[in-house]
Amino acid sequence: MHRPRSKAVRLAGSHLITTCATMAAILLFVGLGSQVLPSAIAGVELPASGGSLKMAFILNIAIILFGWRRSKDLSEALEAHERAERSAHRNANTDHITGLANRRELLRSLSEVLESRRPGVLLMLDLDHFKRVNDLHGHMVGDQLLRAIADTLRGAAPPDCCCARIGGDEFAILLDGISNEGAEDLGKLLLARLSTPFRIGNIEAQVSSSIGLAAIDHGGSEESALHRSDVSLYAAKAAGRNCLAWFDEKMELELATRLKLEEDIRRGIEGGEFVPFFQPLIDLSSKALVGFEALARWRSPTGLLEPECFIEAAEKTGLIGPLSISVMEQALTEARTWPAHLKIAVNVSPVQFRDPTLAAQIVKVLAATGFPASRLEIEITEGSLLEDRGQVTTILQSLKNLGISISMDDFGTGYASLSQLHTLPVDRIKIDRSFINTMVKSERTAAIVNTIASLGHRLNVPITAEGVETESIRGELSKLGCTEAQGWLFGRAVSADTVNSFLRMGGGQRGDEHPSSEESTGDPPGSADDQRRSGSAA
Repeated sequence: MHRPRSKAVRLAGSHLITTCATMAAILLFVGLGSQVLPSAIAGVELPASGGSLKMAFILNIAIILFGWRRSKDLSEALEAHERAERSAHRNANTDHITGLANRRELLRSLSEVLESRRPGVLLMLDLDHFKRVNDLHGHMVGDQLLRAIADTLRGAAPPDCCCARIGGDEFAILLDGISNEGAEDLGKLLLARLSTPFRIGNIEAQVSSSIGLAAIDHGGSEESALHRSDVSLYAAKAAGRNCLAWFDEKMELELATRLKLEEDIRRGIEGGEFVPFFQPLIDLSSKALVGFEALARWRSPTGLLEPECFIEAAEKTGLIGPLSISVMEQALTEARTWPAHLKIAVNVSPVQFRDPTLAAQIVKVLAATGFPASRLEIEITEGSLLEDRGQVTTILQSLKNLGISISMDDFGTGYASLSQLHTLPVDRIKIDRSFINTMVKSERTAAIVNTIASLGHRLNVPITAEGVETESIRGELSKLGCTEAQGWLFGRAVSADTVNSFLRMGGGQRGDEHPSSEESTGDPPGSADDQRRSGSAA
C-alpha cells in the first residue's frame, strides 16, 4: 500500500538529488574545463566543435550555481522543518508555564521504566492552599509561584529524572532506579522546602504540600501507576496535609468507599435527599420558644443519617456549598409562614467562605423563599477565621447590611480572640457544648463559661449555650446571664412536619414553650445536644 512521505523525507530526498546533480555538474565542469581553459589561456582557436564545448562549459557553470543555490535552500528548509518538529514535540510534551514535562511526557517516561523493569517510585505532589494565592494576588502571581515551585522540584530531584506538572497545582516526579528510602528522603526534603514562604516580587506567598508515594508495579500500566500515587496523595491530604503517605492496598479500599460516599452525596443533593430538621432555641428567662436551628439530615436509601456521616466528605469535595444552600432554602421555605418572632439559625461551613459569591447565594435564597432577612441568623465557626480574613469580613458585612444576624458558633474551641470579636460583625456568641456539659462538674470549666458570659455582657453581645442537658445546668446558665439555650433538655431536632403540627395546635406563640421532641432522629435518649452541629444546615 502506498504511504505518503513526510515533508522531512521529501525535503531530504530533494536535497540529496540536488546535491548529487551538482556534484555531477562539478565533475563535468572539471572535464570540460580541462579542454576549454588551456586553449583559452594560450589564445589557441578551438576546432569547429569548440563552440559547442564553450556553450556546454558556460551552461555547466550555470547548473553548478543553480544546484548550489538550490541545495542551500533545501538544506535551510530541512533545518527549519526539523526545528519546527523539535519545537512541536517540546510543546506537546512540556508544560508551557513551568517548563516541566507534562502528563503526556510523564506517561512516556513511565512506559520506559515499566519496560525496563528497573525499580522506581512515582512521587505525586499537590500544593495546599494554592487557590488562596490565586484569589488573593491574581493568576499572574499564581503562575510565577508555579514556576518557583518547578525550580524547587528541579533543584531537589536527581538529575535526568522526569519532573512533570500534570494539572493545576499538581506535580509528579518519576524516580527511576531509586530505593523507597531515597524516595521518602526526597519527599521530606520537598515538604520542608515548600513550607518556606516564596517571595514573588513584593508578595510573600505561603503554601505547603501533600505528597503521595507509590513504588512502580511492573505488572501494571502507566495509568495504574498514576492511580496508585494519586491514592496515596489523597491519603496524605486526609491526614491533615503538609505530610506524605505511601500507597497500600487497604488505602485503595478506603478510597473506593470514600468515593462512593461522595458520589452518593452528589446524587442525594440532586435527588433532594438532604432535608432540614429543627432544634428549638429557648429563652432562658421566660422558657419561651424563640426560634430553631436548622440542622441537615440525610434521608438516604439506608436510613436517616446525622451530619457526622456526611459533612466532612461534603466539605472535602466542595459539595458542602450546594448541600448547604439546598437545606437552607428548604428550611426558610418551611419557616416563612411560622410566627414572625421565630428566627431560624443556619450554620455555614468555613469552606463556603472560600466562595466570594456566598452572600449573593444567600440573598438569592431569601428572594426565592420570601423569608425576612431579619429572622435569619447565620452561624459561623471559629474555623472560618482561618480562611481569607478580608473576604470573610466582606461577606459577613454584606449579610449584616441586609439585616441578617451573625452568630459566632462553638466559641472557645478555636481561634477567636478579643480583637477578632471586636472587628467582626458578630451579634451573638454561642458557647460550645463541650464546656456546657461539664460546667457543673468542673470548677475550671465553670470559670471558662463564666468568663465567656462576662465577655458577652461587656461587649453587649447576647450569649447562647448549646448542649444543655439538665435543669442544674440551665440554672447555672441563668445565673450567669446567658440569654438563650438549646440541647437535649429542651428537645432534639425534629422534622418540619412535627414543627408544623406543633404550630397548628397553637404552639410557638410568644411565651409558649418549645414543641415536644418525641420524633426520633436516631440518637439515643440522653445524648448531648441533638448532635454536634458540625454540619448544621451545612
